[in-house]
Amino acid sequence: MSSPKLSRDLKLLVVFSALRNVTDLFLGTFLISFIMQIASDEILSVSVYKLFEYAATSAGFFLFAHWCKRYNKVAVFALNLIPKILLLLCIILLENRVAQYVIPLGILYGIGSAMYHLPMNLMVAEKSTRQNVGAYMGAKMAASYAVKVFVPITLGFFIDTGSYVQVAHFLLILSILELGLMLFLSPSRHRSKNPVDFRVFFQCMLRFPVIRNLFAMEIMRGFGTGLLASVITMYTVYMFKTDLNLGIFTTLFSMFSIITSWLSGRFGKPRYYPYMILTSMFITLCGVSFFVFHTTPLTFLIYNFIYSTSIVVLDQLCSVNMYKLSNSKCVTSNHRIEYFVFRDFALFIGRWIGYIGLMYIGVFGGYSWLRWYLVVITASIMLAGWFTLKMLPYFKHRK
Repeated sequence: MSSPKLSRDLKLLVVFSALRNVTDLFLGTFLISFIMQIASDEILSVSVYKLFEYAATSAGFFLFAHWCKRYNKVAVFALNLIPKILLLLCIILLENRVAQYVIPLGILYGIGSAMYHLPMNLMVAEKSTRQNVGAYMGAKMAASYAVKVFVPITLGFFIDTGSYVQVAHFLLILSILELGLMLFLSPSRHRSKNPVDFRVFFQCMLRFPVIRNLFAMEIMRGFGTGLLASVITMYTVYMFKTDLNLGIFTTLFSMFSIITSWLSGRFGKPRYYPYMILTSMFITLCGVSFFVFHTTPLTFLIYNFIYSTSIVVLDQLCSVNMYKLSNSKCVTSNHRIEYFVFRDFALFIGRWIGYIGLMYIGVFGGYSWLRWYLVVITASIMLAGWFTLKMLPYFKHRK
């Protein structure tokens, strides 16, 4: 049976997602590494940066919801380049003083993330169907991880041989390319003139248990998935020291993620989802137990392998269910924007709880405590898998 075809717009959104991963690698993974090298208290500085980034992202979802409901989403989508370019210019100008300005830089990055993710999620929901959303997620994640095969080792090499600031110039050029590609997207404008109404959607959420399960799932994902990427970056720099090594390992494990994402999107039929979720949860539990009780560079690399395979599968299936629910009967097209805003608010709750915990470890603990915190992070990801498992019966009898 052939895989569902993707429209031109969905293929373009896959490309934008891959380009966004270049930005996220630079302003996420490698900026964290850069802060760790120049800050006196790296765990605390990284935590503050991420806390303000996520707070600005969540606030931005609420602020830009009205724009996305009343105007062309492609235009709002294009505006995300403004804060990104401003952030890159700040990095170029501040150079080694970046660690002193983690709060405004985090806010700037968060605003740009909101202007990217809200219209992106809405366009995916509008342009995909329940038949091809799995194929879209497989293509999106495979393309994103393909970027992580080539870009990290390149960034690591140029940062180690040159400077972090010099690479920011390349990102500025890439932003211009993104703007040109946006001209090929079809307009995406919601025809309803009704204003954004969060109260009505909240009442809807109380009526449908599946939406409450989604809300709980996204809190767990917010706590686990984003925080785990930061912790793995810090552990990699802590254990293997250089940005080149960070690039090499990110590239290596991204290759496993490409294969996993593509296979999951291509062959992972809905009837297989329960088995995929349960198997991934079991492997993840084994991996984190092995690392915590025998913490060495080798066991950390084994955990990285599990992160790039089993956890990728869990996260991908959570996203598939999230998009499917956005096209279901309990979320009408008139309230799809409210749905994605509430979903991001759930992510925000989880992220803030997670990074406040990381900040506490940075002040009072250190890397000896961080591996135990990794157990809590991994447990939250497994709980997200459990909640998405509970959502599956809702889709089983609905076409």
